[in-house]
Amino acid sequence: MKLATVLMAVALVLAGSLTALKADQPNGAGHVALAFTGGATWTSASTGTCIWYLPVVGALGVTAQGVSPALFSDPNNPTIETAYLIWVSDFGTVMLPGNGPVTQVLVPAGQATIYFSANPTTRDWSNRSTWGQPVAVFVRDAGLLTSPDGFMSDSFIFSADLASARTFMLNGRPFNFRDLIPNGMTCFESGRNSSTTETGSCLAIGR
Repeated sequence: MKLATVLMAVALVLAGSLTALKADQPNGAGHVALAFTGGATWTSASTGTCIWYLPVVGALGVTAQGVSPALFSDPNNPTIETAYLIWVSDFGTVMLPGNGPVTQVLVPAGQATIYFSANPTTRDWSNRSTWGQPVAVFVRDAGLLTSPDGFMSDSFIFSADLASARTFMLNGRPFNFRDLIPNGMTCFESGRNSSTTETGSCLAIGR
């Protein structure tokens, strides 16, 4: 019985280790790779910058106690101000002819970068050089943003191929987005008030 107990304890420890490792193992096609929330700042009538923070990355995310401490410097205050990882994407828009009551806006292809900062509260939002080190760069495909109510709400779907990634330390362990989503992802976004408030999830792309 003692040997069985010891073996069971070892098995539980190994299971816990394997669970931790899943955070940066490749996501299966169609699985949630990350979740985001944030908003867009408009720099002109047709251009702007999306800034999201990531409360879920792979297996790192919501726990029974709240959000993962691996993703926020203060898990009790999980906001963009305490997020280790932020997504930043500059965009342009082209208004398309209306489709009945639905407003259609083409968002051409562009680039997006995920930044990591070990000290997120020191970011100066007016100075991009303080936002952290770029740890992943994506090529964002063109997509169509639609709104049924004059941009009181909107939805946007796009795919993003991973162009480059670098290893960084997350929660005391090396992490690389190429290990998590080597083929990129497809993102589903919902927005409110001209996209000043955005939230959604990104699913891993398979090959």
